[in-house]
Amino acid sequence: MEGLYGLIGGAFGAALVTFIQFLITRHDKQKENDSVERKALRYIMLYIIQERAKELISDGKATMDDVRSLREWHDVYHNGLDGNGDADKLMEAVDKLPLDF
Repeated sequence: MEGLYGLIGGAFGAALVTFIQFLITRHDKQKENDSVERKALRYIMLYIIQERAKELISDGKATMDDVRSLREWHDVYHNGLDGNGDADKLMEAVDKLPLDF
């Protein structure tokens, strides 16, 4: 009888370890996907910021709404998604543009 308890306990322990490994693997894969999605979003936002900033700089002026909108995009990109600062110089140039009322 003790042998049966040992066998059942061993099987239960092995099943528990397998289940925990499954959960850990699934969690790690989810983190990988999240970081890939986050990275993709960061690149998309950087592209939009760059293109819009270049348009405004080319025009030589910006409305307050243009600047406010671009500033909000940049804040989300830079602070929320941990952007690396690539758009900072463009934002400095946009901030120096004369405002078109």
